[in-house]
Amino acid sequence: MRSASELAGFGFESPTVLERSRPLVRILFVVVAVLALLAPGSTSLAQTTSVSDTDAVLLTKVRQAGLWEMPSGMMAMEKGSPIVQKVGFAIMMDHGRLDVATRALSQKLNSPVPDQPSEEQRGWLGEEMAASPGPEFDRVFANRLRAAHGQVFAILAQLRAGTRNDDVRAFATVGNQAVMRHMTMLESTGMVDYTALPAPAVSTTAAPTGIQLGLDTSQIAVVGALFLLVGGGLFYVLRQVKSNRGRAKASRPATARTGGSHG
Repeated sequence: MRSASELAGFGFESPTVLERSRPLVRILFVVVAVLALLAPGSTSLAQTTSVSDTDAVLLTKVRQAGLWEMPSGMMAMEKGSPIVQKVGFAIMMDHGRLDVATRALSQKLNSPVPDQPSEEQRGWLGEEMAASPGPEFDRVFANRLRAAHGQVFAILAQLRAGTRNDDVRAFATVGNQAVMRHMTMLESTGMVDYTALPAPAVSTTAAPTGIQLGLDTSQIAVVGALFLLVGGGLFYVLRQVKSNRGRAKASRPATARTGGSHG
């Protein structure tokens, strides 16, 4: 059998670390290039400080909610059962703090807010004033406020999801948390008639085929390039591996392949 020094004369050397890493480097270069194409421009990350019409609607809704729910809370403390008194006090205090934040943000964004509840809300206050203390007031209070909170909750969620303004986004988050807390407290009274609440409006219409991802022509081209580059890179690596194996086998001496001479 030939010695290691004799085998070295055939010129067969194992590939260096650098040579083995070249295919991987090429693949990484391809991936980085594609990611650079897919990365959004810096302008898409810019925050908008302007106030849109929907931002103004959010401020108006929260302000008007406080203008009628704070008096409702005060009436609950006078006319309600013990549990309704506690709920009314908590709602009144929350809306007092929200009202301060609403007016401060209104001034900062130069977006005026109303100074009185809507006509519908004034009608709800009238119902509470006319209700007898005790169970009748509890029922009117719990159901009127729970229905109103459900409407505001849906509106705040939509405005929170779509606003471009950082301050409005933070304000909507706090407002939605307060509304959720109030709904939970109102439901804890056991007076809420859920059958009287409006059914949730959820779209069941499927998106048209082909637009689920919202890809435009340029994005489709980039995705196609990604597929070709990554697929081509993978093919190249497999081809290199196969080629290296073939060269190693061809460079092996015949005696090494046959097990060498004996005797």
